[in-house]
Amino acid sequence: MILLMMVDTPEEKRKFVILYENYRYLMLKVAVDILHDYQLAEDAVQEAFVRVAKHMENVGQPEETATKRYLITITKHAAIDLYRRRNRLQSREIYMDELPEETGQLTYMAPEEEHGVLDILKNLPPKYRDIFLLKYSTHLENWEIARICGLREGTIRQRIARGKRLIEKELEKIKKGDTE
Repeated sequence: MILLMMVDTPEEKRKFVILYENYRYLMLKVAVDILHDYQLAEDAVQEAFVRVAKHMENVGQPEETATKRYLITITKHAAIDLYRRRNRLQSREIYMDELPEETGQLTYMAPEEEHGVLDILKNLPPKYRDIFLLKYSTHLENWEIARICGLREGTIRQRIARGKRLIEKELEKIKKGDTE
């Protein structure tokens, strides 16, 4: 088990293995009840065990009722997080044939313009570029980016706004270069 590499001491490794053997099916049942999908439930249980491995100091003895409750709670939270992530990604998928006729024109970018935009993104200062990539390529929310980066959500919003302004300035420079 790869998760055992996350646990430090031999005692904690033994305890982790006992927890895994004794509670994995219960945790899987809890996750299936929430997600109604066996494969997603397995992913949620895996995520729950990752969380357990990271916080072994919070886990009591395997036979304690409090330990069982703790594992069930972690599993519920992992399953709910997975459910929310999946729904957020599914709600963002829009197919061309589902768009209403009155949506307006779609804008396409010429290949050379697309390369220019990619160059602009590559040349952004890292503090803006990293936030931009997290926001627009992984579709994370501002609060999630803030948690990942260890920053406040307001700082994330500010960096996105400043990054957009930098990109707009660079795009204007490219357009002026084309018209001259």
